[in-house]
Amino acid sequence: MDKVTNKKISREFIKAVRWQIIITVFISGVFLLAAGVNAAVSAIAGGAFVIVGGFAGLMMARRPNGGTAGTILFALLKAEVIKVLVIIILLLVAFRCFQGLVPLPLIGGLVGSVLAFGAGLLTVNNENDE
Repeated sequence: MDKVTNKKISREFIKAVRWQIIITVFISGVFLLAAGVNAAVSAIAGGAFVIVGGFAGLMMARRPNGGTAGTILFALLKAEVIKVLVIIILLLVAFRCFQGLVPLPLIGGLVGSVLAFGAGLLTVNNENDE
């Protein structure tokens, strides 16, 4: 990929991450009011895991690989696998190390962050955004 494409990917990723952070903080605030500090920290952890996984996937997808459709598709599939593996590893570490983990807020943070990332990526080709 050329430098212009990498800059555009980075810019759109930052927009998507901004939405992820906003949604994660909102979900965390709701759980803080409803269930306490451990629930809020669990929701933040869930959202952060998706953000870190997405960043790892982005780094894998940004590697220049040639230009055929097959190599691009393979790079995207590798990036998605890396993203999922990073999220799974972080979840395992959290379940193992964080004694006050509350599963429902953790899942809420994960789901909210994933949906926000998808919604953020929908704006990639929006001409009104520029």
